Amino acid sequence: MEQDYKKKYIRDIKPLVLKDRPFIDKILLKTDTFLSACTFVTHYIWKDHFQYYWRIIDGYLCLFAQYDNCIYMPIPPVLCQANQSENTRDFQKIISTVFSIMDHLNNNKTISRIENIDEHQKGLFLSIGNKVKPGETEYLYLREDLINLKGDPYKSKRAMYNYFIKNHSFNYEPFHKSFTVECIKLYEAWKIKRSNKFIDPFYHALLEDSSSAHRRAIKHFYSLKLSGRVVRINDKVEGYIFGFGRGNVSYVLLEVTNPDIKGLSQFIFREFCREIEGYTFINTLGDSGLENLRNVKLSYRPFKLIPSYSAYENA
Repeated sequence: MEQDYKKKYIRDIKPLVLKDRPFIDKILLKTDTFLSACTFVTHYIWKDHFQYYWRIIDGYLCLFAQYDNCIYMPIPPVLCQANQSENTRDFQKIISTVFSIMDHLNNNKTISRIENIDEHQKGLFLSIGNKVKPGETEYLYLREDLINLKGDPYKSKRAMYNYFIKNHSFNYEPFHKSFTVECIKLYEAWKIKRSNKFIDPFYHALLEDSSSAHRRAIKHFYSLKLSGRVVRINDKVEGYIFGFGRGNVSYVLLEVTNPDIKGLSQFIFREFCREIEGYTFINTLGDSGLENLRNVKLSYRPFKLIPSYSAYENA
């Protein structure tokens, strides 16, 4: 029985590699969600901390993530065919299958879970008997609002933007591979300054973990089909911002600026939003539970907060 199980479900699970991006993204693009997790890049940049595996099971793309000896699904199973209708029976079957796989591999079955469930899927998971808990919330903005910065709510943003424009001679330009080393150095310098400012151990750990994610995004910028801009002052990179598009949403994946340069953060964010034409919305992802980051994102007046959920098996 053990060998039959491995042959049927586990043996053909493939490690996630860069060349999988076109195939994976083609399927994920069909999902009806604003959540950033339904993209290849948001998982791939974290490969130094998670091992990712995938396979097609009963017509569904199933993505698994492993840390230590724990296995979970960072996104729900996704139907591969756009014209394939999904019914509750098929959905219940695939959810039962993936939980069976995770339970088989996890010593502690309470670890088995499916994350980044969209709000419109929440009821479906509940209807088939899963426990559903809130996950991280993402911040969705109207692109037009972030470009115009109209009215009193954006007064301080406009002031910081204008201060930077008036007080600095700079180059705002597309990212190029020649900027790779400088961008990595900027992140490391930024990390030290942020660590010195905030004493929260969780934040320090997040800064360390994010270092490899930034490095991977920077080094694989072209293969990941990212868009990016840098700001150079006196021929030195002092800020960078990377993003990608999906449907009518542009996602801001990474942004780092020299915190000693007043108004630079507001400038690079506004200009990046201005440049990425063809999108209605901007998603700046979540806040990782950090109050300071949450306050910054709320200060830009989100159009909508996008909740996510995680599903667990009922005992």
